Amino acid sequence: MPTPQWITADFYNGTYGGTPIQDDKFNAIACAAERTVDQITQFKLSQKDFSTWPTFIQNKILMAISAQMEYFYEIGAHSEAGMQTVQSASIGGFHYQMPTSDQSTRTQLQSDVARQYLEPTGLMYAGLEIRDRTWTGRYGYGWNYD
Repeated sequence: MPTPQWITADFYNGTYGGTPIQDDKFNAIACAAERTVDQITQFKLSQKDFSTWPTFIQNKILMAISAQMEYFYEIGAHSEAGMQTVQSASIGGFHYQMPTSDQSTRTQLQSDVARQYLEPTGLMYAGLEIRDRTWTGRYGYGWNYD
């Protein structure tokens, strides 16, 4: 079974204080949450050594992963396959059709709370980054939270 890269049970249970997750499910949910948060950030997390991020950003990333874990645990699924539901069914004269939604399954798998934790980090920014080549910021960005 894969082991989470960034989140630990101590952080999730202690610092975040999330809904308790059984030990046998923790790693699978944590790894899925880390992948989802990495996707939300356009894979910026996996491109850089986690320990080099400023403490403020590390904390927000871990809080986002924790929120995503709790979300997965609450909905009872952590993959698109787990989110599949019956679209329509007929029994005799009864017919049920699931209402259509503009929200894709991918978006349904992303916790709004996790996104809120990531907002102040700048990691969800998808625009073009232009920097003065003479500027040598510690992290390559215009902020310093340490």
